[in-house]
Amino acid sequence: MLLSRLWKRAASRTAKDTAVWAGTQPSAAHETYETHETYETHETHTHQSGRAPEQAGISKHPEIWFFGGKGGVGKTSCAAAQALALAEKGEATLLVSTDPAHNLGDLFGAIGGKPCNIAPRLDVMELDPERECDRYLEAVRHRIAPLVSGERSATVMRQLELSRHAPGTSEAALFDALVEIILTPPAPLEDEAPHYRHILFDTAPSGHTIRLLSLPEVLGGWLEGMLGQRRRAIAERSLWLDSQQASETPGEEAPEDPISEALEQRRTRYAALRQRLSDTRRARVILVSTPEKLPCLETTRTREALEAHGLAVGGLIINQCLPEPAAQGAGGPSSTPHESQADWVATWREQQQHWAARLEEAFADRPCVRLLRQPQLPEDRASLAPLVAQFTAFRPWSPTPAASSCGCAAPAR
Repeated sequence: MLLSRLWKRAASRTAKDTAVWAGTQPSAAHETYETHETYETHETHTHQSGRAPEQAGISKHPEIWFFGGKGGVGKTSCAAAQALALAEKGEATLLVSTDPAHNLGDLFGAIGGKPCNIAPRLDVMELDPERECDRYLEAVRHRIAPLVSGERSATVMRQLELSRHAPGTSEAALFDALVEIILTPPAPLEDEAPHYRHILFDTAPSGHTIRLLSLPEVLGGWLEGMLGQRRRAIAERSLWLDSQQASETPGEEAPEDPISEALEQRRTRYAALRQRLSDTRRARVILVSTPEKLPCLETTRTREALEAHGLAVGGLIINQCLPEPAAQGAGGPSSTPHESQADWVATWREQQQHWAARLEEAFADRPCVRLLRQPQLPEDRASLAPLVAQFTAFRPWSPTPAASSCGCAAPAR
């Protein structure tokens, strides 16, 4: 009897340690809909709640667009222009910023962590890492509180508070929020649409984006290892309890393990996210670059890294291209200062043409769009109008079998 009690106490402590470890991983913050199947149920309930069904042939799952690229190439402007273009065509769109250095608010005014409507059929939100981290840690604290007590509880809570500044905590919280938006997106603020047709993400620079989008694969492997260790511990515990049942507690069954159940739920959740992101018909990354050497080389490497993780690159935006020179007037030759300036601009344009050609060669199998450098950089919604016009006809790459069903066609270069 004494040995059995000691075993149960040790197993309980092991469960608490595992809970603390598992509780600090992503997806602990939002437990409303844990699996891909319940997401389907949630959408069915939405239709049964009185909203009109969407047009026939339109999937309930929104198309996911990630705008990525090197810092300073114009990802925010391109994502905002594309979102406005889709909304103007009557397609309900959600634009989300995951970049800690938010710029959407500079374009559209004050934007918070919840969707706000800025135009017909267009909602916008910014994920604030600090706010998401606070919410994430509070949810973890609430989750593990029943599993620890006394002095051990104080130690765990202190370590949890210290983890706020640990490497990876903000990324985990941000990833957790991204998982929920993709698997259980909020309803559009306008009642005309039952759910969003598109969700666009304005992401941080390339390295951060690659790490963020590769997390489902990385954490999936981590969870497999955790579940394997947990199963072995439970199996050993069950064998011991079985050996004690005959003499001590006849008929007693091994208790259920909530830790294994929580880990299994997360694995299911990450598998659903992985499936959604690897669906090349409905999820893709749009890379943005400028026609310069460093952005060009980084954009090429970014595509290789994304595709290595099974993510589809749906197209390339070559931003800030210099326009062709205007024809000389019928008057006399230009003055010397003008000639010097013209030579400088001509050299710059020649360099841009070279790197733009390199980019188009590397992305020959994807839609590529050259955007001319505007006389005035985008500062608000009105100044985005020239870009919106250029994005109206853009359609990302999609596998050939789905081309006819989704209407996606590569625009002419």
